Amino acid sequence: MKKPKIKKIGKYFLLSNKLLLTQLLLFSLLTIPLHASATPNAPILPQQKTITGTVSDELGPMLGVSIVVKGTTNGTTTDFDGNYSITVEGDNPVLIFTYIGYKAQEVTVGSQTTINVTMAADAENLEEVVVLGYTTRKKGEVTGSVSAIKSEELEKTSNKDLAKSLAGKVSGLIVNDRGGYPGSTGDVSLLIRGKSTLNNNSPLILIDGVVTGTFSQLSPQDIASITILKDGAAAIYGARAANGVILVTTKRGKSGKPKINISSSYNLSSFSVTPELMSSEQYAIYENEINDRLGQAPRFTQEQINNYAAGTDPINYPSTDWSDLTFAKTSPESRNSISISGGSEDVKYFVSGDFIKQVGLFKSGDLRFRQNQVRSNLDIKLTNNIKLGVDLSGRFGNTQEPGVDANFIYKHIYTNEPTEVGIYPNGLPGWGGENGANPYVMSSNESGFVKRIDNTLRGRFSLDWDLKSITPGLTFKTFVGVRRQNNDQKSWYTPWTVYSFQESTGEYVPTTGKSQRGGERILTESFWKFDEVQANATLYYKKKLGENHSINTFVGYEQAQSEQRSFWAQRQGFPTKEHTELFAGSDEGQQSFGTSQEWGRVNYFGSFSYDYKKKYFVDFTIRHDGSSNFGPGKRYGTFPGVAASWAINKESFLDNADWLTDLRLRGSWAKMGNDRIGAFQYLTRFDYGGPTNTANPNYYVFGNPGVTFNGYTPDNVPNPNITWETAYMKNIGIAFSLFDSKLTGDFNYFYQNREDILVTRAAAIPDAAGLTLPAENIGKVDNFGWELELGWNQQVNDNFSYNIGGNVTKAKNEVVFLAEASDVPEWRKREGYSIDSYITYPTAGIFRDQAQVDATDVKLGGTVEGEPIYLDTDGNGKIDANDRVRDYSSNIPQIQYGVYGGFKYKNFDMSFLFQGQAEAKMLVFFDQAGAKPEYVFNQRWTPTNRDSRYPRAFGQSDKYSGNQSGNSENFQGADLWLHDASFLRLKEIEVGYTIPKDKIEFCDIKIFARGLNLFTMFSDVQKLGLDPEAAGYNNFRGSTYPSLKTYTLGVNFSF
Repeated sequence: MKKPKIKKIGKYFLLSNKLLLTQLLLFSLLTIPLHASATPNAPILPQQKTITGTVSDELGPMLGVSIVVKGTTNGTTTDFDGNYSITVEGDNPVLIFTYIGYKAQEVTVGSQTTINVTMAADAENLEEVVVLGYTTRKKGEVTGSVSAIKSEELEKTSNKDLAKSLAGKVSGLIVNDRGGYPGSTGDVSLLIRGKSTLNNNSPLILIDGVVTGTFSQLSPQDIASITILKDGAAAIYGARAANGVILVTTKRGKSGKPKINISSSYNLSSFSVTPELMSSEQYAIYENEINDRLGQAPRFTQEQINNYAAGTDPINYPSTDWSDLTFAKTSPESRNSISISGGSEDVKYFVSGDFIKQVGLFKSGDLRFRQNQVRSNLDIKLTNNIKLGVDLSGRFGNTQEPGVDANFIYKHIYTNEPTEVGIYPNGLPGWGGENGANPYVMSSNESGFVKRIDNTLRGRFSLDWDLKSITPGLTFKTFVGVRRQNNDQKSWYTPWTVYSFQESTGEYVPTTGKSQRGGERILTESFWKFDEVQANATLYYKKKLGENHSINTFVGYEQAQSEQRSFWAQRQGFPTKEHTELFAGSDEGQQSFGTSQEWGRVNYFGSFSYDYKKKYFVDFTIRHDGSSNFGPGKRYGTFPGVAASWAINKESFLDNADWLTDLRLRGSWAKMGNDRIGAFQYLTRFDYGGPTNTANPNYYVFGNPGVTFNGYTPDNVPNPNITWETAYMKNIGIAFSLFDSKLTGDFNYFYQNREDILVTRAAAIPDAAGLTLPAENIGKVDNFGWELELGWNQQVNDNFSYNIGGNVTKAKNEVVFLAEASDVPEWRKREGYSIDSYITYPTAGIFRDQAQVDATDVKLGGTVEGEPIYLDTDGNGKIDANDRVRDYSSNIPQIQYGVYGGFKYKNFDMSFLFQGQAEAKMLVFFDQAGAKPEYVFNQRWTPTNRDSRYPRAFGQSDKYSGNQSGNSENFQGADLWLHDASFLRLKEIEVGYTIPKDKIEFCDIKIFARGLNLFTMFSDVQKLGLDPEAAGYNNFRGSTYPSLKTYTLGVNFSF
């Protein structure tokens, strides 16, 4: 491990950022009175003498090296220049020099008064400290399956979403980027070892030990490490550990002179893929073919088609690409961050600010996101035994959007016909589509606005008390974590103006356009807040028993209380656009609504670790959890775990294996839980009142002229026996390091049995029974697979080093029990197969010609050439709904992998990351009115393209080629619409050049260029102009605002 570099600052810098100055002033006011005075040296006894010296390594003096007199608590540390001074006594004292990542050295004092030491790096333990649940551990002593990502890797991304930036970096973590909407945190899929339950599969996330819902919006520059606990290592978190745990640790200050880091970057982003849409000529031909199949007259004449193809009359014969009209080619983004860290032995600090500006890809520029983030982590030494931690952070988000719902805008980008005018040659917006739904106008503030203020405040106040006065190795730690989130939104919807050209008069006639919300101005204001307090108290004890035995244990108590409240009010009938306050709206039709909720948890936990000669390790954990989600008698559960590790390389029979640096075998078993369910399902809940504009309103009017009284209606069928899911996790793994740690690897096999999954027996009860059943803990799922990491890292000479590596994860699941109906045919069963599946009609391709149609006995009546060849699954001689089968696949890949590498030559450096997936399928199906992707036209069946994969032209609800479910949201059609979602993508690349301080006598300056999602390979979906990482394409549902491709230029200053 590299020691901290010592930076000397010879100039003062003028910082223009007012927020930063405010932070520094606040920090100074807080810390000035807290510096403790130095303790006077004890008088030197006659037997005492002072030893001085310098500690260094091959790079020079080392700061913070620990020097302790063996067998005592007498110790000190080196200063900025590597110097130390320590007083010793006795006949033959021994000094022990230790530093993380270096081999400990013992030196006998003898008659010496000056002892200089050169520390040697311990290759086996470089960067060995890993953050685990409530503790840390050297990497070589970890018994569970754990992956860690260091800050250096995180800081190389240009992705504004920190969670997305983890894709491909470690095994076991399956990440899918589902879109790039500015400020959104809901367009990323994050799973640890795939899906293992029929319900919520989200992992537990903690920031510095405090539970949180997401870490997507954190600044990479603030993160010290991210640790993923994948097996029994997560068991210490009990009832919320079954889906795995992600631990985010933020940076802290270290003793030494202030270190200042300033980073600034500018991005240009575009969609990672942009489909080409049909032209007006193609659309007209396609529509005519549909009408021809239905026996109807052509919708367009050949003359009209020719005029569309000519493109010389944009008013009467336009060819509008609504996507190109609405979306910009690129949009700008910027990120600026600054951090200051340092301190003394008494106070250490890390203070930072991070500032993002992002413009969305609507051409209007009216989609914007800004985020300001500040952090202050203080460590204060109150006494020699007591340390205080004060961590404060705030995230302040501001999103501005058009007044029309984004989904409605997307709908009309892809359903408006290209034969309609988008913008007239004189710049006026055309009618567009349904009720004047022109997405170019709707995506601007002409349709109103939405202003959303989203703030998160966090605080963590900790106390560490070294109780060595009671017994050496005893420590008490406690903290209180506070999280406060609020969302304040103002939504102003106003109809807009579009124009229609009257050829007879040559006039452009204005018309009011509107969305599904109607033709009146509407103002909705809403507020949401969430408060949570988490308190923890933990007692730690560690002791070395003789030379060979070590124990490390802790017990703790934790509780959390959460409250949530929301409110909204709405009025319409505003007289003008300028009156955007609720008081100006009409009383008629006004609405308001509000809710509140609360939860609580109580936890008791403990851990005991033992090792013998640092060769054999065993860990025991146990946790007893209580949750308000469950009723009396079901609220508490106990979750034990055990793990062991064997350092095989330390056995005597491998003493001569010089090529072997490390070889460890480990295994674990744990029982864990999952309590992510809707609250209070054990009670009968009632709805009181509610909306008035529904078919069955929850109120009644009595008397004349009438008084309205709200009513109560049951909201659920309760089950007092509801409790958490239970997961039994087993893991076995092997880790190795060869050739002086140049080659490293880690392999794991895992198997999880998930029981007590909350499902209903509705599928097993005939519909005729008319019963509404409660959810019960009866479901069972198995999850299993393996993961592998390999890496090679080599320092060739003083000027050149390189690294290359990869990881792969394969995770599968199987539904064991679901209370499935007994008459479900084998080809549609869920039990015995994977959790996710598509219901499709199996096909054998497309009828090439009418002769093949005529020669096929079993087919849909009226089938003609160019339509799917459906298979008679049940053999009853006809094609019907019973022929449907389950395709046991999903858009969640069973295999995900990453390949990374890089090199450093003198002051140049380069790094790259490829991320890919396999064994996944996605729906790619288009039948809506309007312009479809161009491939639908080019690759359809025609008499001149008889070997096409896709059928002839068809419209919505087509009974031969379309969706047969009758519900556009629930696709059930030909299996040919499922596509392989495999791909390999250049996820990240960075090229940088560092100008060292010794060249400019100012600071280290790094200039870098980065790319994100630059290109995609080996993807059938990408060849269609679509994103293979999207959730799917059911007429662009699931991929309305695709993932982003980003180019970045930036500079980093390190003082």
